[in-house]
Amino acid sequence: VHGGSVAHARRSIGDLNDMASLAHACSGIDTIFHAAGYAHADDSETSTGATQHQKINVAGTDALLRCAQDRGVRRFIFISSSKAAGEGGELQVNEEWDRAPETAYGKSKKEAEHLVLDAGLRSDVHVCNLRPALVYGPGVKGNLQKMIAAIEHGKFPPLPETGNRRSMVHVDDVVQAALLAATSVRANGKTYIVTDDQTYSTRYIQQSISRALGKRIPSWSIPIFVLRAMAKVGDLIGFVIRRHFIFDSSTLQKLLGSAWYSAEKIKRELGYRPKRAFDDAVEEMVAHYKGQRA
Repeated sequence: VHGGSVAHARRSIGDLNDMASLAHACSGIDTIFHAAGYAHADDSETSTGATQHQKINVAGTDALLRCAQDRGVRRFIFISSSKAAGEGGELQVNEEWDRAPETAYGKSKKEAEHLVLDAGLRSDVHVCNLRPALVYGPGVKGNLQKMIAAIEHGKFPPLPETGNRRSMVHVDDVVQAALLAATSVRANGKTYIVTDDQTYSTRYIQQSISRALGKRIPSWSIPIFVLRAMAKVGDLIGFVIRRHFIFDSSTLQKLLGSAWYSAEKIKRELGYRPKRAFDDAVEEMVAHYKGQRA
């Protein structure tokens, strides 16, 4: 952002591993919203994926920070991820959670957050880390996009209602949080989790997407003990072939485990108030998905 107003926002195309392009992007800029990174990749937990996370999410953020400081940028807002905090299972995670991240992606985001906060301590740049939960909205990528496609083609299993709790946030509310982080003095040097203040079970998400697609919602579901047995078989197959099978215990955990986060801190300190929920956004997500295929 330059000229002190979001109305004067400028989009610059660059490469986090190309200092010249970053220097150009930072010239004449007051505020940087850094949302670039390496994510939604199938190789996330391989050595190649871990290397890419370090190269792009960590080293790339460090390079952008240095260019920002050199060019006199005044505010630097880093869009991190709730994965930087790890997952608490049945426990709700807040900013005080001190368990290490569980994935290469989460570890790289946590490391990049430290770089951002350190840069703020060493200079007069206003810095803030935002940790959005799973982001939804038109053009959604990653697991939600895969879920929509699988349900449309009848390839998503009818899961049981386990009462698991997943936190999410609409992209519009991520933007709201980012603007608050950039304009509030109180946000300087802070890290905030961002959610839509709701929790959703995987079964609930599946039913919402099915309705938006006009698909019949199965009245039956696969029993949890059957899913666990299938996951154990997948673990064994993965051990034999030395790579993750399409359905194993880690996949089951992603489907039925909880990832529950609190947005109380950003609500209390910055006045953040989420305005969107999954139910009122799922139809526009599905419409955008269908439009991309047309």
